[in-house]
Amino acid sequence: MEGDIKEIVGALMRVLGGGEIRREEVEDLAFDADGDLLQALNEAYLRLLEFAHDRDVRWIDLQHDRDIRARLEEALNEIVRLADAEVSSN
Repeated sequence: MEGDIKEIVGALMRVLGGGEIRREEVEDLAFDADGDLLQALNEAYLRLLEFAHDRDVRWIDLQHDRDIRARLEEALNEIVRLADAEVSSN
């Protein structure tokens, strides 16, 4: 995986480990990719923004918190799958 991709993967792993992330931290994430991988990274980025934005709601509604973390896990899995496929094809 490219260096920039590791930034967003690291943020996803932190959140999936039960952590939090601030909107400003998400906005500072940078990544560079092409094609399907870029699309997956953009989707993960938007989901992380949603996660950060919905912090107060998630603290009140634990099911919402679990749901959004599950969507973040799906996004991470897709990024890893696509990055692995990209490495395998090179």
